[in-house]
Amino acid sequence: MNYIHMLSKLGMGSAHPGGFEATLRLFRNESIPLGSRILEVGCGTGRTACYLAERGYKVTAVDLNDTMLNKALMRSEAMGLEVDFLKADVCALPFDDGQFDIVIAESVTVFTEASASLSEYCRILDRGGVLYDRELILDKPMPQEQQRELEQFFGIPHLMDRDEWSRRLLASGFSSEEALEYNHFTEQMKQEQIRHLDTFEQRDEGVLLDLKLWETLFQHDRMILDNTEYLASALFKAVK
Repeated sequence: MNYIHMLSKLGMGSAHPGGFEATLRLFRNESIPLGSRILEVGCGTGRTACYLAERGYKVTAVDLNDTMLNKALMRSEAMGLEVDFLKADVCALPFDDGQFDIVIAESVTVFTEASASLSEYCRILDRGGVLYDRELILDKPMPQEQQRELEQFFGIPHLMDRDEWSRRLLASGFSSEEALEYNHFTEQMKQEQIRHLDTFEQRDEGVLLDLKLWETLFQHDRMILDNTEYLASALFKAVK
């Protein structure tokens, strides 16, 4: 079972570094006008998209995983919210140029060919539009064998450091970029990851008896624990 399949079966809504606490911190710290046209890419089970819709934003959200999208729809229906959920590849988004003011990505781009996905984010943003992208990054050089094992497990084409993220963002058409946050995998981050209970989380039936899922989950924990000294997460803000 691969990592994304595990997340979809568990119905996890905030698997990105820092969890939903990191999401809430972003929207506390950044002022997003209520009339903004927002696209969330790789929306998963829709927790962030529904949070924004609940606060009056018009949100479009895309994901490539059918299970994730079905759970996102069930979440929005249970909450009585309207979110435009669509199946789409972030490397080939089905939107016109300049259609959005804000793009939000939470641990999505790292799983893609970043040159393609970042270029798409920039293309569909209007002039002056903003990308907020929170991703796992390489904090310092990792032994090659360990990095290859981690990339294969998570399905990451290429784990990038801060400087490479900067180059990729600017090469994709953004006029400026900055890291609003740069966080290491501390005990505080572990606590943030589980701070907010997701009352609309929907696990597949019988998932707790799925031995392959537990094997994947334990391997995930081992991967993070064994490589903590080499990893960090960053929240990038890039302006078109």
